[in-house]
Amino acid sequence: MPCFFISDLHLYDKRPDLIRAFIVLTDEIKKSPPSTLYILGDFYEAWIGDDYQPEWNKAIENALHSLIQSGHKVNFTHGNRDFLVKQMWSQRTGVHLLDELTLLEHNDLCLLLAHGDEFCIDDVEYQAFRSTARTEKWQESILAMPIEQRIAFAQKLRNDSKSMSADKDISIMDVNPSAIETAITDQNASILIHGHTHRPKLHQHPFGKRLVLGDWDEFVWIAKLDDNDSLTQSCAKVDVFCNEGMNALTVQHSCDFYSA
Repeated sequence: MPCFFISDLHLYDKRPDLIRAFIVLTDEIKKSPPSTLYILGDFYEAWIGDDYQPEWNKAIENALHSLIQSGHKVNFTHGNRDFLVKQMWSQRTGVHLLDELTLLEHNDLCLLLAHGDEFCIDDVEYQAFRSTARTEKWQESILAMPIEQRIAFAQKLRNDSKSMSADKDISIMDVNPSAIETAITDQNASILIHGHTHRPKLHQHPFGKRLVLGDWDEFVWIAKLDDNDSLTQSCAKVDVFCNEGMNALTVQHSCDFYSA
């Protein structure tokens, strides 16, 4: 079964073009044989709880539900912006929630899937917040707030994140090579696929392959693994993709698993 991989769409009301592009993607996938779409985190710019149902999100959830009803599967990995996505959202959309690290077996391949922020261990300040924010106690305290307070809190977190990122060395915010090596070798993975860093590239490490998914901003980025284990990542300008769909995509990265 073919698989599609996306991450870091950062969907919210200020980017209706990206919402439209995602809906176009689901419509395009529905034209193809049954497949699985993997959303590897930061699908939303900020998610403040499943009880928050703004008007702009209805089209997104409807598109996900329609895709699944048409015979495709959708799996979701939490990112650092949408870790409050819970079972209520899953039940509304039909999307399956994955663990932080997921192994996908496809023919003879073993693919390790993640959002990617867990590998940025040199950013000690962020990792401390991440550890706190992933606890049940912290999440319950946030979800107990009134929605308007949660909206303000999420905005403050985004502002604080931008401010702190501006003061950090760019290398600190990238993945740690040792953390990547440990993840790939411990799982005996053919490749690690992740997002988070917004640095799309296919890496050929001595210990294995790694595909970094692109973030959706000026461009739409989509990776696809076909039935023959051919893995590619393609992109297109958002406005062109909205008009032309998959025909607008240009391959940027291609992975051969079986070359000598």
